[in-house]
Amino acid sequence: MNRLIAFGIGLFLFACSSEPAVVESTGGGEKDGVNIASAIQEVRTFEDSLKKSSATGSLEYSQETAVVYAEKCLAVAHRFPKSKDAAKYMDKAHIIFASANLHQRSVIIADSLILMYPMYKNRAMVLESLAGAYDVFVIPRQKDKVKKYYEMLLKENPKMPAEQRKQIEDRLEKVDLTFDEYVSKAN
Repeated sequence: MNRLIAFGIGLFLFACSSEPAVVESTGGGEKDGVNIASAIQEVRTFEDSLKKSSATGSLEYSQETAVVYAEKCLAVAHRFPKSKDAAKYMDKAHIIFASANLHQRSVIIADSLILMYPMYKNRAMVLESLAGAYDVFVIPRQKDKVKKYYEMLLKENPKMPAEQRKQIEDRLEKVDLTFDEYVSKAN
């Protein structure tokens, strides 16, 4: 369970990072009077305001703030689905919703992400996130989705570290158990 919490925190920190984005589009570049550069700048401005508030200690992270942040990220992907940054911003939204315990919304976005962007560079992380979310957080638990995403992860990543592969294979062998049952039997 501690690994899941650490994984969630790591995903959230990844989502909050404001590394320079590649602003490139295969489409026309503008939609609804907004170009991709200004859409990305809107997200960055919001991230900067969150960081400033946090540095002064006045930010109380809430689900409402998370939803606003995630929706800004989704706006980039929805307005510019053919841009190089669309998948990255969908991924950010999925991570933000998960970190705010809005798991149903998170998995819907992640499901869409892997369908729309099969070559996304962080696909393995998204698949692992989906399997874990359906295993632990989405209620009712959907063991068929847990199995589906873990199997995809194994199939698509033949060079995965042996220890990680073994953990996933062990989980698949006992997929009928809830995560809590699985953990308690392992101890």
